[in-house]
Amino acid sequence: MRWRAVFAGVGVAGMLAACGGGGPTESPTATPTPAHTSGSGSETSAAPSGTATPVTERVDIDVVGDGIPEHKLDLFLPKDQGPGPFPLVIWVHGGGWQGGDKSDIGRGEDIQMVQTKELLLDHGYAVAAPNYHVLPNTKFPQPMQDVSAAVRHLRAHAAEYGLDSQRFALMGDSAGGHLASMTAMTPDKPDLQGTLGDTSVDARVKAFVGVYGIYDLTMRTEDQKNVCGGGKPGAESSHGRLVGADPDSPEGEPAARAASPVTYVGPQSPPALLLAGRQDCTAPYPQAQRFHDALKAAGVPTELTIIDKSHGDPQFFTDPAIHDQLLRFLDSHVKN
Repeated sequence: MRWRAVFAGVGVAGMLAACGGGGPTESPTATPTPAHTSGSGSETSAAPSGTATPVTERVDIDVVGDGIPEHKLDLFLPKDQGPGPFPLVIWVHGGGWQGGDKSDIGRGEDIQMVQTKELLLDHGYAVAAPNYHVLPNTKFPQPMQDVSAAVRHLRAHAAEYGLDSQRFALMGDSAGGHLASMTAMTPDKPDLQGTLGDTSVDARVKAFVGVYGIYDLTMRTEDQKNVCGGGKPGAESSHGRLVGADPDSPEGEPAARAASPVTYVGPQSPPALLLAGRQDCTAPYPQAQRFHDALKAAGVPTELTIIDKSHGDPQFFTDPAIHDQLLRFLDSHVKN
């Protein structure tokens, strides 16, 4: 799973192995409007008085109201495309459940999500990036509940932000793909979704996009063994630490199953686009294949693309064919 390339002295390859084998701000065009009571985020661009042009960038929106970094998100709206309301893609960062940050979406370091963000904005999609609790100071389902709170907040305050609450998608890479898909697959399970922040709406979305995500924690160790000869097994693996148990043991298997998106697939699951790497030793491609097969068996529209690359390869974010597939999928299932 992806680590940000900001840890001093650690290369990208080392960071990936350790996982268990913001763009430029816009100059204000006028005095920003007062901070909104629901989010309290900083606004870097605002419309002149009397116009309908929306704020195009808000950072550190507090979705719960407790002021902690794990409950803040950044929101970006398309520029020069009118007041909306816009469909929204909520991007959940990766990092092995133990690193990463919402600001990754604005960086072009080891991963090129910044290009995908700009692609989405150029094609009329708003983009949000939430934070969440990370290891070692968390345990499932807390990180997922942070994501769910972000989705609910954005849906409840969609009109305020220039969003269409009925046209939301969740998207994430690596550990973020796991948390985003868990949120997307379980909107009717309050025990998993939690009660943080605004509960006047649920976290239901129209679609999910997963980029080298992990979808079956009960089989991750086996998949790593089959694809690459092995990863870090047991309770000290990143997914073992997430669930607080050895996912490969009879005692820990129920916890791993409860934290696996594939467990909750059904006819009401949202359509999914899954991207995976054939050389990925961190989130082996059988994870995406198994999730895709379960969705297909349930009659849910699903697409799976496997490229001959490893975990976190820039091709996932720069390939024109993948860009085209992403836009076609979102346009079909979210925008239209």
